[in-house]
Amino acid sequence: ETTAFAIRQMDLIGRDPMAIEKFWQDLYQGSFWRGGPIWTSAISGVEQALWDIKGKYLGAPVYQLLGGKLRDRIELYTHTLFGNQSPEEFADSAHQAVELGFRAVKCDPLGSAQQRMDIAEMRLAAERIAATREAVGEEVEILIEGHGRLNPNTAIRMANLLEEYNPFFYEEPVPPENFDEMAKVAAAINIPVATGERLYTRWSFRELLEMQAVDYIQPDLCHCGGFYEGFKIATLAETYHVRVLPHNPNGPISTLVGVHLGACTANFEMLEYPRRPAGHKSILKNMPEAENGSIAVPDRPGWGVEVDAEALAELTPEV
Repeated sequence: ETTAFAIRQMDLIGRDPMAIEKFWQDLYQGSFWRGGPIWTSAISGVEQALWDIKGKYLGAPVYQLLGGKLRDRIELYTHTLFGNQSPEEFADSAHQAVELGFRAVKCDPLGSAQQRMDIAEMRLAAERIAATREAVGEEVEILIEGHGRLNPNTAIRMANLLEEYNPFFYEEPVPPENFDEMAKVAAAINIPVATGERLYTRWSFRELLEMQAVDYIQPDLCHCGGFYEGFKIATLAETYHVRVLPHNPNGPISTLVGVHLGACTANFEMLEYPRRPAGHKSILKNMPEAENGSIAVPDRPGWGVEVDAEALAELTPEV
């Protein structure tokens, strides 16, 4: 409701929907309290709608408007378990994802930890990842989620226990707002560090990259400033040889925006993909499906889908 209220304050009626960069600059640079999650998320949502309008007006997929397609399919990773479940339950969830064709899975093995973990908790977390590795084999990537809950020393000790299972990355090992702590952890461990879902615009990512505090960035295209801002963030990261995996535990439009970003971004790695995106079959027409751990880049204009307004109205609360 707060984001919807922010959108209503934008005075959008009468604006040129083709002038996307002017819209963004006016709304972002013209806001005294810019850079926070509410206003930047509101800008992101409207900006994504404008790209769909522009693509459909020009008869072109959005990725064609940013240099064209680099790849035909986008690699995906999906979630398994986050919480206090047993190692066996972690393994079973990961195995189910692999059976569906995914070649990369993400889990949070840290239980209910906050700031610190005792040695028993750390060993249980490591057992969850050991069981996951045994279940999926050596050819599937395991991504570790930390949700920014540990202090640096605990995060480093935890990484040392997890290293033997060859994780693809360690996401938010410490709270993301302290770049010094993130850099300290990144320098001390042998697992690549990922972060970015709680950062907004290229200005936040610039400092993170300059400090060499990250190996993979994860802008959320629904919150970081939108599709084109995500592209700018990715281009900035490319100059540091850092690759991009957009944060996307969101809905089907967010998934499509990530697919288009992946299509036209050189340093794109993978896209986060909720295993069962709620309601997407009923609210979107022509939504591509995940197959064998990847998704096809659509070639229809705009984002490549049409919204079923009646079905959407049934799912959307009034705001």
